[in-house]
Amino acid sequence: MPMTADPGPPFAGRLLRSLGQLREMLPGSFVERKRACGGPTAIARTAKNLHTQYQISVLVDGQTKTFNIPAALVEQVREKIELRRRFERAAATICNINLRRYLKPKEKP
Repeated sequence: MPMTADPGPPFAGRLLRSLGQLREMLPGSFVERKRACGGPTAIARTAKNLHTQYQISVLVDGQTKTFNIPAALVEQVREKIELRRRFERAAATICNINLRRYLKPKEKP
C-alpha cells in the first residue's frame, strides 16, 4: 500500500461524525432465495413459479444463524445492512489514516 499525503484531522473528524448515522445498522448478509411450496397442489411446486423468501444470515456465538425477513421489511433491512458495510469501510479508512500517521517519520526541530 503506497503511503500518500496525510489527509489530516479534519477528514478523520468528518468520518467520526458521520458514524452517528449508523446506529441502526444490522449485522450479517441479506439473502434472497427462491423456494418451492410444500403443498401438493400448489402452483409454486414447479421451477417456473417459485416463492421468494428473504433472510439475513448472521454469526451468533460462532455459528451461522438464518432469520426470515417479512416482505414488508425487505428494503428497510437491506438499508440497515448497507449501513454496516459503510461503517466497516469508514473504520478501515480511519485505521489507514492512523497507520500512516504512526509510520510517518518524526520531524526534527
